[in-house]
Amino acid sequence: METLNYQVLEKSGYDGYILKNAPEKVLQFGEGNFLRAFVDYWFDLANEKADWNGKCVLVQPIAPGLAKMINEQEGLYTLYLRGSENGQKVDDKRVISSVSRCLNPYEKADYEK
Repeated sequence: METLNYQVLEKSGYDGYILKNAPEKVLQFGEGNFLRAFVDYWFDLANEKADWNGKCVLVQPIAPGLAKMINEQEGLYTLYLRGSENGQKVDDKRVISSVSRCLNPYEKADYEK
């Protein structure tokens, strides 16, 4: 399986919303599943629906974290959204593109940025 990135998305013919380049406007401490699936999802919607035109830079808060994986995927990840909305069943997926990169303060190269 190929690692998700902008080139793979382009080759796959993905036709959902994607924001490739935008200024970094948010410094977010934490890169876990909840923050990415909730907070960064809302930033992605703001980009699509309200022309916010911004990206989030994540900071890995503890040494064993996800920075390497997030950066290998160029900040992209797939969100599976399941539940109900207005009484209707929701079973959707969306590639989130509101994250630009993740800093690891435990790595000297990232610490010196």
